[in-house]
Amino acid sequence: MNFNANLTTLSAAETRITERVRAAIEYLRQGWTAQAFLLLSEPGTEKDGAARFALGLCHFYAGELPAAISRFEEALNLFRSMSSKPPGRLETSDTHTKLSIKQIDEKVYLTPMDADFCAFFPKAAEQTVLLALIDSYIQNGMIEEARRLSAGLVGPVFETFKKRMMK
Repeated sequence: MNFNANLTTLSAAETRITERVRAAIEYLRQGWTAQAFLLLSEPGTEKDGAARFALGLCHFYAGELPAAISRFEEALNLFRSMSSKPPGRLETSDTHTKLSIKQIDEKVYLTPMDADFCAFFPKAAEQTVLLALIDSYIQNGMIEEARRLSAGLVGPVFETFKKRMMK
């Protein structure tokens, strides 16, 4: 029975962490960055890619680029380590391409992603972190690192971003 009690406690703890991350991401979207930072800085979010990315955004918004870069790198590694699942969605249409280019131009990649987005669009989540990391490298004067990472961005959606980055 003691074993079952530990499983229940662990499940309750995981539930609290999930709820805390979800609340923090919502606060971040509403502009409550300081409060989101506090929730995301608590232990338990180290293996959650969306949480690490959101924490990186908090550091980015505070102008703490080295800390933002570290959190973005952690998030990118977490997303890359997830099993790659095909999205099952049509991502090659002209409309999708136009909307994706518009999102990049508007720097939507500097907004938080929730767990549902990451689950529905794992490749887009990874690319979002990659774009934020490249942007942070550029702002921190780490141009060669940004160029190296941008080589992984292929397709018409990323051409405008890469051209703009080279300027």
